[in-house]
Amino acid sequence: MVRGAMSEPASATKDRLARRGSLVLVGSSMLFGLMALLARRSNTYAPGAEVAFVRFVVGLAWVALFAIARPFRPKNLGALFSRGLFGGVAVLGFFLAIEKLSAGFATLLNYTSPVAAAFFGALFLGERLRSRSLLALALTSVGVVLVVKANAAPGSFGFGPWVLVGLASALASGAAITSIRWARRSDGSWEVFGAFCAMGALVCAGPATFLGGGWVWPPLAGWLYMIAVGTVTFAAQMLFTWALGYVNVATTGVITQLTPVSAIALGAIFSDERWTWLSVAGALVTITGVLIGARPAQEIPKMST
Repeated sequence: MVRGAMSEPASATKDRLARRGSLVLVGSSMLFGLMALLARRSNTYAPGAEVAFVRFVVGLAWVALFAIARPFRPKNLGALFSRGLFGGVAVLGFFLAIEKLSAGFATLLNYTSPVAAAFFGALFLGERLRSRSLLALALTSVGVVLVVKANAAPGSFGFGPWVLVGLASALASGAAITSIRWARRSDGSWEVFGAFCAMGALVCAGPATFLGGGWVWPPLAGWLYMIAVGTVTFAAQMLFTWALGYVNVATTGVITQLTPVSAIALGAIFSDERWTWLSVAGALVTITGVLIGARPAQEIPKMST
């Protein structure tokens, strides 16, 4: 009998799943870019915290629908709680930044998160951290400074409160990505996404109700945009969560840089978001830094499907 004729070797299976996961991440990243544009359009009718809350409620509705056929079986409650908490804070900060900044700018700030994820992965998951991560941190910092300066008002350096909120969302997102990797060692995509939506709704409920002028009841167009945000996010997040079961944090950081690129392109085409040469240069430096720091280096541990 030829060795391996009856079954695929474990290493070949792992490689095949890693390649499939990478392709799934490409589709997920493009959908997240579309979500940022839809969220910015939603801000015409409702504030950012409210859009974030509705996003999570729509996600919960999808989860409840699919849970009829596939009941939840949570295992690592600590990892699921961590994923939901950090993810909820990250989304809230991201949507607040989108409301005050452009969709492309806010997305670029948020998607420096893979650099943070690389550090968190090394600290909490034992994933190897190389010296290139320090270079990545330096490059992304320089790139963000250039973009912020390009978008600043005359006479201002530009690091206002909403830029800081966007950067804080990136740190929380990095922690959330690491939490997904932790959770996917024991729990499936549905459990991880369900925890994310439930905790995210709790995190956003207060700000949506009391922040700024409080809750705003939007017209039908506003509801349609917000439901679209939640639905596109649901598709993107499920693809993303499934893929992280087979693709390490570093590789994820490379592929997800398609999201700020698509968000910038969509914003320029459909929302007339203007980018100067300094903005473009800063964005390129930032993305280059993330790509350097997020080169694949870790072996993929066995995950639950």
